[in-house]
Amino acid sequence: MEESARDNGAVTVKEKPSLREYWKYNISAVLFGFGGSVWGGMTYYMGIPVAFLSFLNASKTQIGLVTAIFWLGFALPQTWAAYASEGKPIKKFYMAWAFFLTSIPWLVYGIYVLLTGTANAPFSIWFFLICYALACLTVNLYIPANYTLLFKIIPTAQLGLLLGVQFTFRYGGNFLSGFASKGIQKHFEAPYGFAVIFFAAFIFSLLTALVILLLKEPEGAVVKSAPSFWEYLKKCIRIVKSDRLLVKFFVGKWLMSGHNIMMAFLLVYLIQERGFNRVDAGWFPALYGLGLAIGGSTITRIADKYGPKYMMATAQTFAILYTLIAWFVPSTGPWVFFAAFVVTGLAQISDNVGYTNMCLFCCPTLDKSTYVAVTNMGIIPFMALLPIIFGKLLDMKVMTFQGVFTVALCMMVTAILYLLFVLDNPKSYCDMKAVKKVTE
Repeated sequence: MEESARDNGAVTVKEKPSLREYWKYNISAVLFGFGGSVWGGMTYYMGIPVAFLSFLNASKTQIGLVTAIFWLGFALPQTWAAYASEGKPIKKFYMAWAFFLTSIPWLVYGIYVLLTGTANAPFSIWFFLICYALACLTVNLYIPANYTLLFKIIPTAQLGLLLGVQFTFRYGGNFLSGFASKGIQKHFEAPYGFAVIFFAAFIFSLLTALVILLLKEPEGAVVKSAPSFWEYLKKCIRIVKSDRLLVKFFVGKWLMSGHNIMMAFLLVYLIQERGFNRVDAGWFPALYGLGLAIGGSTITRIADKYGPKYMMATAQTFAILYTLIAWFVPSTGPWVFFAAFVVTGLAQISDNVGYTNMCLFCCPTLDKSTYVAVTNMGIIPFMALLPIIFGKLLDMKVMTFQGVFTVALCMMVTAILYLLFVLDNPKSYCDMKAVKKVTE
């Protein structure tokens, strides 16, 4: 069986590789999704961290910082991480080291909670935000290498579907973590239940590293790294200057930031204004994970059939839907909140797959790490600043939740129009589709 492949911009035909290592990788995805640092359901930014800060009576600016730290921690390490991993034909050892480093802040903060009971709430808030930032900065060191590894073990013609299935495994772990988080908080009163959850994040991060090390990763192409980090940065700048489609992609992702504003304040809005029980906060990332799992094996086919730009437009459509459910449905029954949580997952999986495919198809080279880093550095800082700005406006009472949600909705609608009528699918995607059509 054959599939199209890209080699320095050219389209060739190659034998379809085995999926054995891909399915082994999905074991690590389940563990990571269940309790891994930052990205796992127990510590994902819109769930337990927001509930914990709400328990400590943190301000909306501080709650907005969780989302900002999450996305800045996603973007800021990328360029160095890509530089560090670009020349490594085997990525798994580098990735496992990142998982080990990111586990440490959760262990430290868990011990702190056990020893102090968070008696000094202001200090506990800022210490948590510092530990959370360290966890974000270290875990995301693995991402450029991870995308390169996935590109090696997933057939190109099935990239959208199998990336989606990988997300299904990972976020299926998120869904299962909701039951664990609920059980922990039921048996341990706050704040000690939170400490147990943080210890779990430490353990599952280590287990994820172990499984990654057990992979038989295919030897990758040897890519010559830049002679210095400064030269590497100049290489990244040249990519942005020369790649017009990549810049248009950046603009589209900036407009899609209304989704990030909503995700920053959706849970605290439901807790403070619609009576959602803080103890049930673990259901947010769990049901969000369920939506991701469902979407990962269904709607992600749009990326393979129609291209990444339509996948991204689908993401914004779902974002509008969950905003309207959470904001306008008059009932305060649990089913309303749970429905909104599931749809947030459908929105995010569409965004994840559309964004990833767009990034990988834009890249003309065998090694994808640099393009992943450039893309993340280009889009994330803008996305991260908005939750801080709107959190401050909420604290100053310049805006209400309703005003913030109105701005978010306007951005979502604008993003859909931009994606449909301005952004193009990458040429390499179109070439792949043309070759596939000929060979079928």
